[in-house]
Amino acid sequence: MARHRSRKQARRYPEARIDCIDEGDTVGIYVVFGGVRIAKRGAPDSPQARIWISLEPGFEVFDKNGDAGDIVIRQHQMVSVQ
Repeated sequence: MARHRSRKQARRYPEARIDCIDEGDTVGIYVVFGGVRIAKRGAPDSPQARIWISLEPGFEVFDKNGDAGDIVIRQHQMVSVQ
């Protein structure tokens, strides 16, 4: 059963989606969060296969319970230390 977000939740949490982009001989799989590509799925025959590669600092994307069907996006607060 699909859960519907309230308007308040929709304002608080940006939209997240998976985009599949034709990149010539392969297909790039990206996580888009708030309109920004934040992670890319590693190529099948590479050391990064089956993991998400972060494209934006402060974001971490990983598979929930090792299942490729569900992902978790963790956003870290960037802090400047002087």
